[in-house]
Amino acid sequence: MWRIYLAALIGCAMAGCHPVHISSDFVPAEAAHVFKEGRGRIDGQAFLRRDYGRLVTGAGERVFLFPATRYAVERFSAMFGGELRSYFGNDVEPTPASYLHFRRETKVDMTGKFTFEKLWPGRYIVATRIYWREPRSYLTHGGAVYDVVEVKPDETTAVILSGK
Repeated sequence: MWRIYLAALIGCAMAGCHPVHISSDFVPAEAAHVFKEGRGRIDGQAFLRRDYGRLVTGAGERVFLFPATRYAVERFSAMFGGELRSYFGNDVEPTPASYLHFRRETKVDMTGKFTFEKLWPGRYIVATRIYWREPRSYLTHGGAVYDVVEVKPDETTAVILSGK
């Protein structure tokens, strides 16, 4: 494990490890709908597949729901390197003080399922993490996953957070 950290440290030192700049501004008014009560719903599952096929759920992890504003979409894309799954993620400049206020959260149950209810229509980012250790190993596997979903009134939107 220490070799991985050492390699990451050396890589950062050589690259300069400058955080990625987010060019979009965070506009609280664009994110305010996260607090409005609506009739939409998200039913989701969070899991990753091990190399040999067995599934690992995100049981017990927190799931975050962010409004998919220009700022949030750019930030997640930068953190995840344009992918929907990341192990380490990219260093991104700090968020504005109010950004983290504009979110909801819930927890993943033992089967990997989660729900967000009474959502206002709009686009949202749903994100969590799924990590595990193999027997007789010190290395951690898995990573953080997210997806962008569209919530419509009186409808249930299904989302699978699997990094694909």
